[in-house]
This record gives sequence, structure tokens and C-alpha cells, in this order.
Amino acid sequence: MIDFNMPGPPIKAEFPAFFRSNSRHFCNKIMGANMEHNFSCKCAAFLISLMAVAVTGVLGLPQPEQKPEAESFKFSIQSQLVEVFVTVTRGKQPVPNLRASDFQITEDGNPVPIDRLDSREVPLQIALLVDTSESVRESLKTIQDAAAAFVESLNSEDRVMLVLFNSDILAFPQTTERRESILKEIRNAKARGMTRLHDALLFGMKYLDGKSGRKAIVCFTDGEDTAGTVSRAAVLNAAARSGYPIYAIGAGAGLGLSRLQMILRDFAEINGGKAFFIQSLRKLRQAFAEAASELRSAYVLNYYTKIPPDGRWHELSVTTNNPAFTVNARKGFFAKNPVNPH
Repeated sequence: MIDFNMPGPPIKAEFPAFFRSNSRHFCNKIMGANMEHNFSCKCAAFLISLMAVAVTGVLGLPQPEQKPEAESFKFSIQSQLVEVFVTVTRGKQPVPNLRASDFQITEDGNPVPIDRLDSREVPLQIALLVDTSESVRESLKTIQDAAAAFVESLNSEDRVMLVLFNSDILAFPQTTERRESILKEIRNAKARGMTRLHDALLFGMKYLDGKSGRKAIVCFTDGEDTAGTVSRAAVLNAAARSGYPIYAIGAGAGLGLSRLQMILRDFAEINGGKAFFIQSLRKLRQAFAEAASELRSAYVLNYYTKIPPDGRWHELSVTTNNPAFTVNARKGFFAKNPVNPH
């Protein structure tokens, strides 16, 4: 609220001595009791001011010009932060220490300014999804060793939530720097039931929503979803809206089906993640290590889009100043839905 002092001549009025000498008497009559001297003085001042208004009205003394109160306006500016996960490699080696000025982003073909660059100094927030369905029983020990090695390879500032999925989904978030409880749950995992791959991916996205840091999902499975409650299309849509990269590791007999490879590749590519296909589980630890290396060197480019909320998909393209670098990045984003004016 802003108060405006309205211009106008000061009001002056002379009052008979009767009013001045009997102000305390009037105060006492109004309040119904004898008042302290300082309060009655204030009351007298109030009465005199009140009478001044009446007298000026009666005598026709000049009144301040009353201007209409200015109409107030409220402006609401809604902006959408777009987070673009990016990895940069030269050959097979990650390229570290790049700055915001080394990147260019286009949005529907139009260049946009980068507001902030998050690099390896910003901790990771990882949702680690591990398939523990009945089909991995014979290879469970190998899977446990690879997943534990991945957790131990993260920096102390990084945070990980373990999700074990089969017919159920069990989640174990890391709440302190110590990871012993996470490692214990990996070691205690039992193989049973079916595969809720889609539900586990959605669970990981919801967990990462609102978290700070560079966010990503790392998921191991040996087969397609067999017990989920949501479709593959729904997961892809949610992934495109969240922007979190998915590092999908597929291994075992399920890779004999080209459909599983296509599904995992779709999950990975939408946001600049990566799909790994391991025929032999002996190479599983290597795949986890490669995913960890990419995540540690990953960048997140942050900018505020000027696109109005239209609820539509908008293409993104990320390049660097060096043509020898290979850039893998988020492919696009959905703008916010239009705001309902009613």
C-alpha cells in the first residue's frame, strides 16, 4: 500500500474559550469516568479536531481538493526455468572445466542466453533403480556388487536414493553423508516377483522433483515391464516434462529382444542420458562405472524461457565452440500449460 498526501491549504479555526476550558469535562462525560490529565489532553485534541471539521463546513472555509484515488494495478510475471542436462566428450573422454560462454542453446531455432552453468562443483542427486525380480536370481550377487561399487564411487557431497523394484517398490533415501545403510539394503536385496520398471522410473522422477543439484536416474533391468500400472508412453511423457536424464543399463537374456533395447534407448535419449547393453553380466560393473564418470563430469545449463505458457513441446539444441566435441543434451521441453483466467 502507498499513501499519497493530498495537496491543499492548511485549515485554521479559532474556538471559543468555552470549548478550550471544558474539554476535560467533555472527555469525562464521553468516557464515563475521570481520566488522567495526559489522556484528557489527547481527548481534547481529538474533540477540537472534530469540531474543526464541523466549523469549517459550517463557515464555508476552503476545503482541500479531493482527488480520486488512483486505481491500483497488479502485475503477475510467470517465468519457467529450463534445466538442460549436457555431457561433452572428446572421443570417449569427458571434457571438464567448460564455462557458460563455451555453450550455445537454441530454442525452436532461436538462440537464448544462459543464466547459470552447474558443473561438477554442484553435487549430484541420483535415483538408483535396481531390478530385483525373480529373473535376476542367479546373477543377483553380481548385480549387488556392481550397484554397491557405483554408490561408493560417488563424491561425499552427492546424494543417492536406492529403489529396489520387482512386484513391489522399496525406496531407501540417503539422509546423511554416510552410505552404510544404502549399501546394506543393496546387500540384503532378494530376487522375487515380477518387474515394475515403469512404476520405478516414475517413482524416481517424483523423488528428484524439487531437489537441488544435478539430478539423474540410473536404472538397471534385465527385462521389460511385466507388472507396472502405467504405460511406456506415460513414462516417456513424464520424462520429457521432468528433464531428468536416464542412464539405462540393460543386461541378461532380455537383451535378446530388440524391443527392450528400443525401450531403454528411448528412455535414455529424451533428456541426454545414455543406454548401455551388456551381454555378459561380468561387464556390469564397467557399465555402472562409465555412467558414474559421465555423471560426475555432466553440466546443467539453466535459462528462463520467454515462450508463453502454451503447453506445447519446444525443441532444444546445444552446441559448443569446439567442433571436435560431442554434445549429448536434452532434446526439448514442454512449456507450462496456459493459466486459466477464471
